Amino acid sequence: MANWREKLNQAAQNTISKSKEVAGVAKLNVEISTLNQSMKNIYTEVGKYVLENGFLSEDETVAEWASKAADIKADIEANTERIKTLKNVNTCPGCGAEVPKSSKFCDKCGTPIVVASTDPVNEEKEIIDADYSEAPQETEKAEEVKPGETEGTEV
Repeated sequence: MANWREKLNQAAQNTISKSKEVAGVAKLNVEISTLNQSMKNIYTEVGKYVLENGFLSEDETVAEWASKAADIKADIEANTERIKTLKNVNTCPGCGAEVPKSSKFCDKCGTPIVVASTDPVNEEKEIIDADYSEAPQETEKAEEVKPGETEGTEV
């Protein structure tokens, strides 16, 4: 019977040893995964820094990435504006909260909400000359009658 107990004890020891090994490997894999995520975060921050500050713009690959990033950023902003339109809200310039378009002040911080007009601005200014009239008969009369004269009389 001693032989049987020794085999059972050895099997238990092997199981414990294997469990410790598996736990150790799992712990190290979690640590490796955490470190890999930290590296990805650093790569992201470095890339963001390089693109936002225009570094390495002479490199064709970096220039291409910067162009793609700018396009994606524009798409994000356009979609964000569409969401605001669908939700019928503006963004508070003070705290960034969503504010109903009908509000004149932010419900959270009280900042006045100034809404930019969506109507296109016509920069062409029409100059109106008080001495000019588009009606032909008035123009002709104005040319015929000189200061100090009245119609039908000559000086």
